[in-house]
Amino acid sequence: MNANSVYYIGHEHTICEDYSIAEAYPPSFAFAIVCDGCSASTDVDFGARVLALSAKRTLKWNDGYSPSEFANVTIQNAARVYDVFPALHPQALDATLLAAWVHNNNLTAYLFGDGVLIHKTKTSVNSIHIQLTSGAPDYLSYSLAPARMECYKAMKDNKKEVITSINYVITPEIYEPFYPFIYTCPVEEGDIIAVISDGINSFRKADYTPIPWQDLIGEFTGFKTTEGEFVARRISAFKRKCLKEGITHSDDISIASIIV
Repeated sequence: MNANSVYYIGHEHTICEDYSIAEAYPPSFAFAIVCDGCSASTDVDFGARVLALSAKRTLKWNDGYSPSEFANVTIQNAARVYDVFPALHPQALDATLLAAWVHNNNLTAYLFGDGVLIHKTKTSVNSIHIQLTSGAPDYLSYSLAPARMECYKAMKDNKKEVITSINYVITPEIYEPFYPFIYTCPVEEGDIIAVISDGINSFRKADYTPIPWQDLIGEFTGFKTTEGEFVARRISAFKRKCLKEGITHSDDISIASIIV
């Protein structure tokens, strides 16, 4: 079992507002976490890191939390950062949270906001793609400010679109915001789990033609070896390909992955 993560700045950004972390504790536990800070908010590069580290603490403390318990404990602990850094902007914690972990050969993922989950087995490539119709993710941080929560909920026609491909069966679903997508499944040795920020949607060819995110699954999870920093090696190779072919990504991109 191994875990690794990386994050890179998008070419239209001046600071990377993504953060990812992954750790493995063989033979029975590993986690992968990605947070994507809101570009319209302030100090979110710092806030995304705080939220990810808070989620790490939550998982290591108790990986049996329900989605609501996990969300509440994680955001409340993250909010304690304001006691230490009162100068932080009140919206610094505006970030998505994608958390996946394996414990005793069972995979659990809680996906708050938008992004992608990939689960590759020996016989299938399963994926979950989440986006908000408004383009504005439903951040956990809204629970810290009731007025902001009400304003967000008042947005018209804002739905969470989830497209799942499980055993090659594609299912589109619509959820209300603040409904976390939950994925659970037994895993076997050799399975690959990856959580990826929505920056995967921002790749363009040299002629600016969009690259469908599905076409990039192999680039992000086609690991030749599973030792050491296997994600960093794979993405470094992909970045060299992008440079050679003129491929760019306007948004920050982050990935955290587990090899069972």
